[in-house]
Amino acid sequence: MPTTENPSDPVPFQKEVTRMPAATAARGDIARPRALLAQLAAITLHPVRVSPPPLRTANGHDRDERRASWLELFFDLVFAGAVGQLAGAFQEHPGLATLAGFALLFTPIWWVWVQLTFYADRHESEDVAHRVAFLTAILLCIGLAASAPRALMGSTTGFVIFFACLRAVQLALYARARRHLPATRALYARYLIFFSTGGALWLSSLAVTGPARYPFWLAGLLSDAVGSMAMISPQRRVPLNTAHLADRFQIFVLIVLGESVARLISAAAQRPWSAGQAVVLGAALLTLAALWRAWLTTADRKKLDGPRPIAAFTALNLPIVAGIAAGSAGLHIAILAADGASTIGIGPRAALYGGVSVSLLASAFLPARTLSRHIRVTRIVTAMAAFGLVFMGAIVLPVYLVPALTVVLAAALAVESHPGCVAAARSMAGRAVRTRPMPARVTGHG
Repeated sequence: MPTTENPSDPVPFQKEVTRMPAATAARGDIARPRALLAQLAAITLHPVRVSPPPLRTANGHDRDERRASWLELFFDLVFAGAVGQLAGAFQEHPGLATLAGFALLFTPIWWVWVQLTFYADRHESEDVAHRVAFLTAILLCIGLAASAPRALMGSTTGFVIFFACLRAVQLALYARARRHLPATRALYARYLIFFSTGGALWLSSLAVTGPARYPFWLAGLLSDAVGSMAMISPQRRVPLNTAHLADRFQIFVLIVLGESVARLISAAAQRPWSAGQAVVLGAALLTLAALWRAWLTTADRKKLDGPRPIAAFTALNLPIVAGIAAGSAGLHIAILAADGASTIGIGPRAALYGGVSVSLLASAFLPARTLSRHIRVTRIVTAMAAFGLVFMGAIVLPVYLVPALTVVLAAALAVESHPGCVAAARSMAGRAVRTRPMPARVTGHG
């Protein structure tokens, strides 16, 4: 039977060790070293607990309030570090071609994180096999992060190998869950077919060199996308805990923002303090805060009431997080150029203003009851205005243009917070609640 222990509880070995001194003292065994050694050996040689993976979201538990575990937090931290390494590599070699490579490499990193996050949402446990698998994934992600800068410069072999190893861990987990949990077999059989095909395409890319590998990668990602759509089919659905998923996504975005702030501080530390640098640094921090605020106001977990909204939420968060990471790299370059007499190049401008634009535009289409039509239109118009700064940056210095971006974002958030927009959003949410039919029986999600 799967265990139902709280993930935050200590493991049985720790409980037994903490109880041992009092128990042995009560029996007077402290004076008998041989008996004490025998007890210690019995505890040390206690069989390692290996149990089938549980389905934590079964029997209505998908509606439980659940937060990320410590292992999940560490896992998120390492993957966000891989995103930070990729952004740091771009800011060292800015250019449109490098920015395109950033987007291409960011996608598989994000996709592996999403798939393992979905797995943990359904099957996280204290089982040693689960912990070993995720610690292995963490180690492989460190290798993926270390190889990302080289991959951005064209040396992609290491990146492919580490990605393929992470895919192998993912497939092993899905195969194990499918074996022990009949409810998952229809969905996970589909996953195993398409994700195996995608992994094989990534490995096949090693047969060629240079940019010829990219079509293999795109084909592999397309195979993954087709396979993941199986969660929408009613015959294949396996419940997901949307409260837990929303928590994981929120934490991941927050960690990426933390990496972005560290990148700005690093840029400020490389130049002597000046008025221009202080202005750009302050505007950059406010820009990241505005992006965080824009995401928080649209992360509505109550709207994730089915497989289609969950799929849309997952897909749209890819450009949101990529835009934040790319924008922070552009802001780093803008801070370094704050006291210069020339503009920054097209690559950094596209990363900075284009990244902010893409992030805002994607947030406008997130499934959320708090987003009225007026707010969505405001987001789209703001995203277009931010993208226009890419071209204005050819003639306007960063010391003027970065604060202008901040003003645009602040004005948009002020419009969204206007009582009229808020009332419209609440009215739409109220109508949605009143018109939604009440199901006779609550079913699980994809």
